[in-house]
Amino acid sequence: MKYKAIGFDLDGTLVNTYVNHTDLSGVNITVLRSLGFPVDEIWVDRDPISRQPFYEWLKNNGRYSEKAYYDKILDDRCLEIEKQGAVGANIYLGIMETLSKLKNEGYKLGVVTRGGHEYAIQVLSAHNMLNFFDVIHGRDDFSYSDAKPSPMAMVHLSEDFGVPLEDILYVGDSITDYQSAHDAGVDFAGVLTGGGSVKIWSQLNVMIINSVADIVSIL
Repeated sequence: MKYKAIGFDLDGTLVNTYVNHTDLSGVNITVLRSLGFPVDEIWVDRDPISRQPFYEWLKNNGRYSEKAYYDKILDDRCLEIEKQGAVGANIYLGIMETLSKLKNEGYKLGVVTRGGHEYAIQVLSAHNMLNFFDVIHGRDDFSYSDAKPSPMAMVHLSEDFGVPLEDILYVGDSITDYQSAHDAGVDFAGVLTGGGSVKIWSQLNVMIINSVADIVSIL
């Protein structure tokens, strides 16, 4: 086998969920503004989804020791939004049969999502997929800075798989998924079930499959 392990994104890759990504991307600004932080100053000309500007503000103001406390508040709000989006979710056609086949053929399987770990467990359990996976990583399993698109998300996956990065294939539907895999030296396959498209994946020169159900064709 070319690969010993396969990692998957969750939303848009394995499962069609209804997470409100507008609300999710606005958590930092909305929550911290309500707590009295000068968010317009902190995130001026910076990506509002990134927490790095906030961490820098805490450090510059002698409050870096509060980082874990506020991370917890922000993560809890993200988790609320994600759980709401799990209602009515459905798995893509052929996913169960494909995961079963991969497992039977000896591949180690894992999930790496920017969603919270509890959310991932909820979604996978609801669709009877939990037992397929050897590793399940959410954004809150490690430092927030290690979450996708950081290559560290793949490094942690490799470590828990017990498999070298070069022996892993990661499958996802977004540029964030691609960035994490590419920067870690992990082969990537882009699916068309979520936010990806033939145009996007062709420009990045990656393997393209219609859905996870077609993954056997590239192994």
